[in-house]
Amino acid sequence: MRRGPLTGGRAPREATVADLWTLPEHRVAELADRSGGSALLTPQERRRHRRLRTSGARRRFLGGRLLCRLALSSVTGLPPDGWRFDRTRYGRPELAGDHGGLRFNLSHTDGLIACVVTRGRSCGVDVERVPLDRATAGALRDHFDAAQRAAFDAAPDPVAALGEQWVMTEAYLKGLGTGLAYGVRQLRFEPRGPGWFAVADGRRPAAGRRWRIDLLRPGPGHLLAVAVEGGTGPPRRHPAAGQALADAVTTPHPDPQSGPHPAPPHDLSPDPLSTVT
Repeated sequence: MRRGPLTGGRAPREATVADLWTLPEHRVAELADRSGGSALLTPQERRRHRRLRTSGARRRFLGGRLLCRLALSSVTGLPPDGWRFDRTRYGRPELAGDHGGLRFNLSHTDGLIACVVTRGRSCGVDVERVPLDRATAGALRDHFDAAQRAAFDAAPDPVAALGEQWVMTEAYLKGLGTGLAYGVRQLRFEPRGPGWFAVADGRRPAAGRRWRIDLLRPGPGHLLAVAVEGGTGPPRRHPAAGQALADAVTTPHPDPQSGPHPAPPHDLSPDPLSTVT
């Protein structure tokens, strides 16, 4: 197998149920320097990157494309410059080729980029800045039905409840592959334990029952949700900044039975104070 720039030519290995990588936006330049930067992107991606109008949008785009390649390479041992992607009719990026059922999903917002990787299971991730400002909260609230809005209003912090509902909804619908194409109504998230939820989907009840949603707080300014079809536990979390990223990509993951997981670089613990019911 051809040796990749950060993989060390390892043999492929099976992913855990879900692996979650996070990259602070201020570390994108460092990651680009260590990984080869835009040289890893396809010509089409480089053209799209150049067309973005703001430096922040270009930085987040590049960081997301690099992060997903390095995360996929960490799981498989394949070189980061070999990954190619297609888009579904709903615009979701997917791997070109089978790759043994490997799946991924990517999200970014101001300050943070996240990527989830699974094998043989559909997945979705969403990350948002919190707390929501008044204008954003008002715009998002209009997407929901009367029962959902009543639940927000009954919560101790209606704006926080709205933010949690939105990030979990986005992660779930991205996992389904539809995104927001069919709207966000008739969805509830029912707590099953600290920081994790079952899905009650009024439009797709059978599909919803197969999903697990984990709600995480990467820091005081962000809220993150991971959705996994058939998920049996929280995602395994990996630091993705500077030397920690290089170490994570070049070192095989421990087996789940072999000991504790690597500690995250910042708080990614399940949120025990969730206000969504």
